[in-house]
Amino acid sequence: MHLRQQLAAQQTLLHKIEAAREAARKSDLKCRTVFENAGTATFVTQSDMTISMVNHRFEILTGYSKLEIEGRLKWTHVFAREDLGRLARCLAERQGAEGPPKELACRIVGRNGQVRDVIFSLDIVPGTREIVGSLMDISALKKAKRYVLESKAQLSAIVEAFDGLIYACTADYQILYVNAKMSRQSGYDAGQKLCYRAIHGRRTPCSFCPMAKVQQGRVVRFDITNPGNGRWYASTNTPIYHTDKNISLLAMITDIHERKLAEIALKESAQRLHRENRALKSGLRERFRFGDIIGKSPVMQEIYEQILRAAGTDTNVIVYGEPGTGKELVARAIHDTGPRRARRFVPVHCGAIPEPLFESEFFGYKKGAFSGAYHDKPGYLDYAHQGTLFLDEIGEINPHMQMKLLRAIEGDGYTPVGSTQVKTSEFRIVAATNRDLKELVRQGLVRQDFFYRIHIIPIHLPPLRERREDIPLLADYFLEKYSHAGCPPSPVAGKFYEILHGYNWPGNVRELQNAIIRFCATGNLDFIVSSGNRMDACHLAASPTLPIADHTLKEHIQKLEKSVIAQALQQHHWHRSKTAAMLGIDRKTLAAKIKRYRLMTSSPQSW
Repeated sequence: MHLRQQLAAQQTLLHKIEAAREAARKSDLKCRTVFENAGTATFVTQSDMTISMVNHRFEILTGYSKLEIEGRLKWTHVFAREDLGRLARCLAERQGAEGPPKELACRIVGRNGQVRDVIFSLDIVPGTREIVGSLMDISALKKAKRYVLESKAQLSAIVEAFDGLIYACTADYQILYVNAKMSRQSGYDAGQKLCYRAIHGRRTPCSFCPMAKVQQGRVVRFDITNPGNGRWYASTNTPIYHTDKNISLLAMITDIHERKLAEIALKESAQRLHRENRALKSGLRERFRFGDIIGKSPVMQEIYEQILRAAGTDTNVIVYGEPGTGKELVARAIHDTGPRRARRFVPVHCGAIPEPLFESEFFGYKKGAFSGAYHDKPGYLDYAHQGTLFLDEIGEINPHMQMKLLRAIEGDGYTPVGSTQVKTSEFRIVAATNRDLKELVRQGLVRQDFFYRIHIIPIHLPPLRERREDIPLLADYFLEKYSHAGCPPSPVAGKFYEILHGYNWPGNVRELQNAIIRFCATGNLDFIVSSGNRMDACHLAASPTLPIADHTLKEHIQKLEKSVIAQALQQHHWHRSKTAAMLGIDRKTLAAKIKRYRLMTSSPQSW
């Protein structure tokens, strides 16, 4: 009986031991599971500091396998050499002390030599010398921190280098930041101040404040004047998004006072010029003349437009057209309408200058430069300084002179004859020719570089035969101009205009002008090239129409006598003997009447 009880007791003890072993095994398995699934790389060391156990995260972090670590490596092997001293001090402080584990920021060196930043948590198993350590990789955090610091430094450098005022404020207008320039200018720093009070000196939010739009995520830009100093500023307002989903306003303010004034002046000038241009163009559509140029035909209206466009620039112009088409009048119109109208218009008829005198006429000469040079004489380029140089028949200039003139045109200067001093002149060229300059270039009579310097804005004038609808206008203009004083132009028959319209006018407007002058003087309508038609004085009104009121009979007789003498002089080309013989008076009487009536020899004006 006693033996049976002992056996039962032993059996119970064995069951308890087995249960304890099972519990220990389960506890060890649970600890191992927790150890393996810890969120950090964890290791356990023996008393001699050899690592006895590591989890999988430790393998991943260091690059070593468990077989290479457990029972083989000391825990100090994986740490950077320069951190070992700090680790030893940390371990000494933890031994024999109670409390939470010690934490230390340090670095580990993996199997492949890669260095990582970690937070090392160190603890000692109570009653032993075994160490439990865990490593949290903070390399990405460190990198992000460095990036943030660098970005902050860069942003600070950019902000402080910005040549303007910067401030940031919250949705309730509390200032968060001001840059150094604003701080210096306003004398305050950021911190619990309302922007509309501190910056704008107002008691309530500004009426122009863009805060509501910025809170909607919009970028707002506007220009505004400061009521304090009256200067213009450009304000750019952008949203700043915070992690708590709040939005602040960043304002960047730049002084644009000088630029704004220039923009306003330029805009006003452009508007004024636009109005003037529209008015001028509108007037041109209804007018039949541009300065001294007369014509209502579509081709002449286009010429007027080209003159306006050319006058609006300061580039060189060349006018092509047959002799007598009015090239000089176009050149004068460009000058009188353009920005140089207050300066000289210097006409030069190149075909009338003898070749040996070209250089002295254009560049001038010094006293004693040649026989007869008794004093200094300026040249055409001197007279045309800041004005317009009109070169008529430019194709007559020889290539050698073209080269010298080209240097002056391009700003390289010129030298007067007999001088060594290089002079410069700033002028605009308007040239004219009745020749084909491109053909002259091919023939070598015009330099190619000279051609391209002159031929920038071409204007082609039509001959009179291609704008016959303008002939009546021109005829009426010349009739009124060349009728003698006190004798208004008499009405002419319709056949008069038919003959003018049917003639080919090889001499163009100049020929028409001369024909009207002869008609006013003699009553005969003659042409240089016979048209087979002739119109004499009988086609005029039977007698001149004279105003009756406010004139005595003697005054009427004197005006009629003056008109008859003037016509006779024109008919005989101012040959006084022939004129006196035709009028039946002697030369002395004729001379006295010419002096009394102040009749002077005149030559037709160039058209």
